[in-house]
Amino acid sequence: MSYNLEDLKALASEGSYKEFLNHAMDIRPSQRQGEWQKMVLEMGNLYAQTLLTQKKLNKEDFLKIENIYSWSPLRTDELFGARRHEIGLKYFKECVNKETPCWEDLKAFWERDKTNPETAYQLAELTKPYPNSPIGQWDFLTHAVKSTLSEFYCKKEFVQKEIWTQLEQIYIKLGTKEDFLKQIDALLHPACLGPLNDFSQKKLYNPDKSSDRELAFQILKAQFKSTTRLEDLFYTIYLLENPSQGELFNYSWNRVKLLASLPTRRDAVIETFKSLDPIPDEIFSSLDDLKVRAIFNHMNENFPELLDYYFKQCKAYYSGSKTFPNGNPTLHCKEFVQSPRGANLLESGLLKEFKTILKF
Repeated sequence: MSYNLEDLKALASEGSYKEFLNHAMDIRPSQRQGEWQKMVLEMGNLYAQTLLTQKKLNKEDFLKIENIYSWSPLRTDELFGARRHEIGLKYFKECVNKETPCWEDLKAFWERDKTNPETAYQLAELTKPYPNSPIGQWDFLTHAVKSTLSEFYCKKEFVQKEIWTQLEQIYIKLGTKEDFLKQIDALLHPACLGPLNDFSQKKLYNPDKSSDRELAFQILKAQFKSTTRLEDLFYTIYLLENPSQGELFNYSWNRVKLLASLPTRRDAVIETFKSLDPIPDEIFSSLDDLKVRAIFNHMNENFPELLDYYFKQCKAYYSGSKTFPNGNPTLHCKEFVQSPRGANLLESGLLKEFKTILKF
């Protein structure tokens, strides 16, 4: 049996939202005007509000909310949209932990409306512990970090890590003539750049891997946030991290050569270099003997105090003359010193000291 407008008025006056919503679309399209729309808004919001007072939500109620969200009065109502957001999150927090997770429901919920950055962020956070989710975190976060609210989201550590992963992929694929800044701007809202730069600064001085330092530098450089002091430090360190031949290698080689005649700038590099733990030294583990010899001799000729500091730290660690809370600060020193190329490159007095300490 179909209900007419008078029937719906009676249901609305009683607050019988379930029956009302089950029959609201019985009304002919030509009659779905002012009064009908007003009642739909009232009953839809009453239903949503009631659901939010319940401890748990069942699938039937969730799907009903999703169904009526397609109705134009509710689709454009901010209050109902906010309540739909809360209902969805409440339902998903329970159902993703079930034996058969509700991934399809979550996917459909997201596909229906991707306009709310808070929904995007909350869904990303909710699905973080579930690597088998059919929707990756970035599918959600890309909408959050492009919003005007992105500064808030971009301060969150897991969001920063996801942004970093995206920028890593972009940087690896970046052509020599492509503009990295354009790629960054396309990925993020300007409000997100401040937190990104703070995160990049941390990565520059305390990277998880050497490629993190390079990416951090390039992110800052692309935005004209690098300074002469920062560039001096990065280019110097780059040579010590088993670099590949290319434009960046040439920049680094020439920068170290330039620093040979600039003692004040070398002092600034050393000052910051001493705060790094561990000290960048992957070059000493390289299998490319010619590259190791070339870089060692280049550093020894143009920046000898850097190598001097490195080997002093190495001696202090292995002799036990100094305490290092984080362990060995010179990870590849021992293997280098004990290798044939170490014997050929190190000054005889220094080599003799190491032989006494390391007993080889």
